Amino acid sequence: MAIRTEKVSVTWRDAKGFTVRNSFFISGDASSNGPNDYTACFDTLITALTGLTNCALQATDGLGFFGLITLTYGTNAEYPASFMKAVMQFSNGSDQITRWRIPAPKIALMEADGVTVINDGTSAPVVAFVNAVKTADASGTYVSNAAGLPYTHFEGGIVKFGRQQRRINERVKSAHLVAGEGE
Repeated sequence: MAIRTEKVSVTWRDAKGFTVRNSFFISGDASSNGPNDYTACFDTLITALTGLTNCALQATDGLGFFGLITLTYGTNAEYPASFMKAVMQFSNGSDQITRWRIPAPKIALMEADGVTVINDGTSAPVVAFVNAVKTADASGTYVSNAAGLPYTHFEGGIVKFGRQQRRINERVKSAHLVAGEGE
């Protein structure tokens, strides 16, 4: 069986208007899986990803299409910014790991500490995402790494806070300025 692997990407917009992109691969049998099979697998994964993030879906790219979605801002919730990411780690049968970075994760994914991703099967959005990544759809297409190897194990995840994005042309007034400075 010859494997065909396609790279696809999604662009998200957070509550502040910043965008971030996720790229991943979908693989299938080159002789029996057609574009509709790849698109079905992609749609399942997008639905699962949307359940994990406070960001709004902005654009999709890959599989021979480019889709722009109406400008929408993400939800202003506990983790509203795209630099805040839930890093979820998967491995395959060859013990290679892949880390998915989910921008502006929903608080429902986290344990009580607000940092650790729930990995006990009780969080419906996490279970839906793990199933979308690990399980091939009815046509046999599946989410994979660049070499076409499917993911077999979800190892867990945590929230990482990256560098805060700041627009240079924005004026920010600090509450700590003394009279006369910065006025």
